[in-house]
Amino acid sequence: MQNIVVTGATGNIGSRIVLELVARKRADVIAFVRDPLKASSLAAAGAVLRRGTLEDSASLRAGFAGADTVVLITAGGTLAEQAKAAIEAARAAGVRKIVRVSSLKASLDGPTDSCRQDARAEAHLRASGLTHVILRGHCFMQNTLKGIRSIREEGNVYFGSGSGKIGMIDARDIADAAVAAVERDAWDGQILELTGPVAIDFATVAAAFTAELGLNIAYVPIAPEAAGEAARKFGADPWTATVLTEYCTAYAKGWGDFTTQHVAELTGHAPRSIADFAREVLAPAFSLRP
Repeated sequence: MQNIVVTGATGNIGSRIVLELVARKRADVIAFVRDPLKASSLAAAGAVLRRGTLEDSASLRAGFAGADTVVLITAGGTLAEQAKAAIEAARAAGVRKIVRVSSLKASLDGPTDSCRQDARAEAHLRASGLTHVILRGHCFMQNTLKGIRSIREEGNVYFGSGSGKIGMIDARDIADAAVAAVERDAWDGQILELTGPVAIDFATVAAAFTAELGLNIAYVPIAPEAAGEAARKFGADPWTATVLTEYCTAYAKGWGDFTTQHVAELTGHAPRSIADFAREVLAPAFSLRP
């Protein structure tokens, strides 16, 4: 196997992909990053850092030079344009395969702008002629970490999905699935929806957190618009806040109430449960954060 490039390499998913691939020592792993200082731990683990941005076509071509496979992660209000630029740069650089981390149920008529943009990005990838795998991740369990302060200070978990059930997934499972798609060709040409083991509502999330932390934690449902406004208050950009409102509205109507077996099929292990996440991710973060 030749070089593997990972974009979005300092994020929740990208960083784990880089570290897992480096640990397997089956190829040179290149982390494509905006700020090498933020990727120092990846370099220390053995990854090669290439600096650039998804908006800079010259840096993309240089970043993808010599690569066989690109793991393509984009985010934010221009995620479709970022993806299209990366796909074109990959073609120009002679990349063979792209593993695309996309949005849940991406569709041109989907309920969120993220869904719609990722549908456009997926269409561009399918039309590119490149070998590809598309992995659509459900709602990340890691998103709940943004509520640690309210858990600590109020004993409450707030979210805007009402009683809607969501097949939420630990972001580590998305990363593990991407590593599998990089290393094997069995899923080439497929679109796979990645979920956790069971669809749950946020009352179940609060119960899992209560059991792990030994605190009395309650779920407090809020309006979807209030969830978006809260995100904006705590620093989210307007696009992210709007998309959160859109997702909450869809989840409250049951749009996210499903699961698949794709994580187990790709990785060979069952997807992590909300109890696993609470024990392995939430509890350590809770003990570290003031």
